Amino acid sequence: MAGFFDRLRRPTSASTVSTTWSKNTSASIGHNVPYRHIPVIKGDINFANCANMMELSDDAAVPSYYIKEILGRLVQFPIDSIDYEDALEFIYDLFYMHSPYNQDDSRIARLLIESDYCSIIHRSLIEFMKNGIFSNASIRRSTQFILYTLWNFTGVSVEFRLYLSNNQNFVEFLIHDLLTYIKTLNTEQYPILIINNLIQSIISILHNILLNINHVNIEHTFPVINELLLQQQPNKTNERFRITLLLCLIHLNSKDIYQHLDIHQSTFKLLFHFLKKIVQQEILMISTGLSAWIIAYALNKLPADLILQDDQRFYSFMILFKRGMREEKLQIC
Repeated sequence: MAGFFDRLRRPTSASTVSTTWSKNTSASIGHNVPYRHIPVIKGDINFANCANMMELSDDAAVPSYYIKEILGRLVQFPIDSIDYEDALEFIYDLFYMHSPYNQDDSRIARLLIESDYCSIIHRSLIEFMKNGIFSNASIRRSTQFILYTLWNFTGVSVEFRLYLSNNQNFVEFLIHDLLTYIKTLNTEQYPILIINNLIQSIISILHNILLNINHVNIEHTFPVINELLLQQQPNKTNERFRITLLLCLIHLNSKDIYQHLDIHQSTFKLLFHFLKKIVQQEILMISTGLSAWIIAYALNKLPADLILQDDQRFYSFMILFKRGMREEKLQIC
């Protein structure tokens, strides 16, 4: 069966990189910025520097019928089998085997929706939890591929984001059941980097869902995310995580967050620090997958005095809006 998936794998492919990467690290994989364009104000991406990746030509893009075939086989394979893992890895790789000459993100997202990908993986994740996601390497890696696929495609496809949001039972399962389960895993027994990145994945998926009209239960979700942020001790290793948690809280209940600014003061300071850094460099936040526009989109839900009270914050916004308007004019021309 291995040969079935090998037909599209290149000597230095996304599969090769992700197989090596996902064994015991929390680092993301992906393309250099020049090789893969992430549209403005789309979402949070599992996105980082990977110099060996090559872009596909339009003719080399993975055909839809082949993707459908792989998705169809997911319901046939035993969920703890290497074939199941390979199928999930192939689907995960599609985000990184991007062709810049067509609408691959939209096309692939639509195929996932048509195959009801969320229903398939919902059943799988329930079984993984029963067996233990670290019970064997195949289940652990399959869990990673599922969550990273959801993370990426909710980040680049509004259509997929809305599809996931409409699967309310699955979203509740991710935020409450799976997140709670992963948080209780023994970090002395299992790799803490993988545990942390799985938690980051769920929070990033939630963040992406919150960017549009959604069905997230605010009353149940806000306390969970707020508690998780309050539990974080400020340090370099969890900066990305703290930023994502704060963005989620702003989208969930901006009024409550503004009324309790003092509680999250250190995280707000971190958020504005990175906003300034991204704006000055005019690049995506590679280490996080977040753009300056995504941060600004959340901050726009808060009163303006949060920005106006600090000259550096105001300066960052002015540079961002000036650059954005310039780019918009260029696109119109």
